[in-house]
Amino acid sequence: MFWRLTLREIGVILDGEAARAKRQRSDTAWLAWHTAALQRVKKFPKLKDMLPSAPRKPHVQTVAEQVAIAKAWTAALSRRK
Repeated sequence: MFWRLTLREIGVILDGEAARAKRQRSDTAWLAWHTAALQRVKKFPKLKDMLPSAPRKPHVQTVAEQVAIAKAWTAALSRRK
């Protein structure tokens, strides 16, 4: 499989692996820092305060909002010229 890849494909794979390794080092450092910091606090925080919040539902645009955005976009583009 390796010998069938082009140099560009190999470069993309290596770039992806480098990004993954960098992200993993960052995550490990974050974990180590917080583990050490939590040992020093007098009052331990609640778990729900430590966890990231759940993603909110995206706002669904109404037709009127979409038309208003399209008009504003058109006006902005016509002023550029």
